[in-house]
Amino acid sequence: MTLLEAADVTVRFGGVTAVRAATVDAAAGQVTGLIGPNGAGKTTLFNVITGLQRPTRGAVRFAGEDITRRATHERARRGIARTFQRLEAFGSLSVRENVLVAAEIHHRHGRRRRRHQQSPAQVAERLIARVGLDRYAHRPADTVPTGIARLLELARALALDPRLLLLDEPSSGLSTAETEAFGELLRELAGEGKAVLIVEHDMDLIMRVCDRVTVLNFGAVIASGTPAEVRADTDVQRAYLGGAE
Repeated sequence: MTLLEAADVTVRFGGVTAVRAATVDAAAGQVTGLIGPNGAGKTTLFNVITGLQRPTRGAVRFAGEDITRRATHERARRGIARTFQRLEAFGSLSVRENVLVAAEIHHRHGRRRRRHQQSPAQVAERLIARVGLDRYAHRPADTVPTGIARLLELARALALDPRLLLLDEPSSGLSTAETEAFGELLRELAGEGKAVLIVEHDMDLIMRVCDRVTVLNFGAVIASGTPAEVRADTDVQRAYLGGAE
């Protein structure tokens, strides 16, 4: 089921068109990749989906509802969470406290309340263990390595119990082994019914974990399909992957 549709989105900043009539979908139970060269408009499109940037034209629909004019916090309450290319952790708080803040917010304001719901502290502990942060839990967030801070942002996003998870360069700073484990976690999250939309430059990771991939270049979608279809696309090879004559 298509959970997210950002349809015919255009974003202009003065005379510069950052995103040009782009359409991106994300389905529940799937990992969707969004790739392209630096400056292609990927993060701008994420900002449109999460409400940080108003589109010049186009619409964003989530679970059948037009949310184009909804505020960022309203989208979060509907089940949209994200991480950022530039790390946004609370540096003076510990890793555990960062995740706990998000769990507390969701406990108080989340729309999907369940019987026998775990306490915020229980949610934080569960997610810290799930993403592999146990050994860093008591350390201030601004003292951990970049890759660990990426996992912290993921745990914090998951604390909101999202239906749609947007990840912006999440594997940056991870070791090879950590990237392997991270890819497995993404597949697990999709298997639980979440829609995952990931911006990533690690093509091995993208081709391994994604069900579908959309490619942006100069703000426009130049290809969309399975990883194999995208890898074989000559326009994509010329613009990003390399290998085409």
